[in-house]
Amino acid sequence: MEPGGAGRAASADCRGPAGGGGVRREPRPLTPRQEAVLAVIRSWLAERGHGPTVREIGERVGLSSTSSVAHQLGRLEARGLISRTGRGWSTCVLVEEQPAQRPGLRSRGPGAGSDRYGQRSPL
Repeated sequence: MEPGGAGRAASADCRGPAGGGGVRREPRPLTPRQEAVLAVIRSWLAERGHGPTVREIGERVGLSSTSSVAHQLGRLEARGLISRTGRGWSTCVLVEEQPAQRPGLRSRGPGAGSDRYGQRSPL
């Protein structure tokens, strides 16, 4: 090793909490602009069956810069709220939100009340 300390491993205080697990944080809420963009996409898909273009989204939410719209779309995609089926943003679709499962509650979905072989349990 060099005398100046170069080449040494980073000290423990630079690597975060012990164990490397880190702290789980709740996701930040959507910004008003992200909510507006998501609402435009949702209504556009319901009305027309396909996603709006970047310019169409910009017109509806008051953004003249297509780069700003693309940035908002990228943030929504990174959060898993939308995804694209093709290369362009007009192919975006809403990602189905999975209902939050609460501990201690049994599922009422398909297969609820059945035993492990798929047969209904006698009541």
